[in-house]
Amino acid sequence: MNPRLEFYKIKLRARSKDFVTFRDFAVESLGVGKRATDVTVFKKLHQHFIQSLKEEYSKSDTLKKRIYIEAKRTINKHFDKRPHFDSGQFTISGVLNGGKFGTERAVSNNDDDEDSTALGSNKTVASYFFVFLYLPPDHDEGFFIIHSNSKEDNITNIFKHYIENLFKHSPSFYKAKTLEFCPQVFQDEFLKGSTIKRVSFETNMIDNVTSKYGVSSILNEFHIKIEAIPKNKDVSARNIGDVMKVFKDKVFGSLRNTRRLEDFETRQTTLEGTFGGATKTMNWDISDDDFVPVVYLKDRVTKTNQDGTPDFVELKQFCENIFRDEILPEIRPDLNVTKTN
Repeated sequence: MNPRLEFYKIKLRARSKDFVTFRDFAVESLGVGKRATDVTVFKKLHQHFIQSLKEEYSKSDTLKKRIYIEAKRTINKHFDKRPHFDSGQFTISGVLNGGKFGTERAVSNNDDDEDSTALGSNKTVASYFFVFLYLPPDHDEGFFIIHSNSKEDNITNIFKHYIENLFKHSPSFYKAKTLEFCPQVFQDEFLKGSTIKRVSFETNMIDNVTSKYGVSSILNEFHIKIEAIPKNKDVSARNIGDVMKVFKDKVFGSLRNTRRLEDFETRQTTLEGTFGGATKTMNWDISDDDFVPVVYLKDRVTKTNQDGTPDFVELKQFCENIFRDEILPEIRPDLNVTKTN
């Protein structure tokens, strides 16, 4: 188990307006009065979030996953940590249950061969996952943080599906849009200790230029991939801008059909560095200003539960700290919030 965090922005989308707020959604879709306070609006959003876990869109037959809150305290070890709201920060945070269904399974007691039970394909095999949401009444964009235990043990896709449908309401609102991002502090942390392993350029080219041999009937369309690998030297990832300046005017092709590397369809760098206590390699599309390194919880949350999941009290505190000190100043500069050093 290698717990990690993922970050997504939530963008509201309305049929007739370019800018709509979570307040607008609550008024038009949840029956909140137009003069209601922000606290009243937010409490209604929290109620909508919790109650909708019983709606059809809390599960997906395509993804074969479901999210919910197990109501039996004897089964749900973290029932008291289910998602609660903070009306001062407009955040919702807590532990959800979720997992896969759709496969016939059997459960067997390791200490008793006679103690076994069949699980039908309609049964969800659930784990515990922590979520943290920011839903500001005065803005059209919020975000959420979601914890997963590994690439396989996660509810990220079904939670995205849930959030997108949570803020859909006919006829006024389309599905919300969720966009993965990574707070700048973690981007900087990864870049600081990373080196460039290679820079690659890829594109498709069609060569229909007639030469003395005519147009080739054998092969005139190519997929071109060019790689540049630093030799005998470590180049810091922070120097990627300078590296790209070296290659931007380099060209590929013939005298009559050339293309600058800067104009190739895909420009990507492979970075390697120590992040979250381990050496990681990741690819970054250089055409994007931001990149999304995986944020592992090792050394960030030190306590764990018996099942290997992170201690949810410590994880909540970590998320609250990075929300207040790093994320909020980044995504809401209009609030005049400053980052802490």
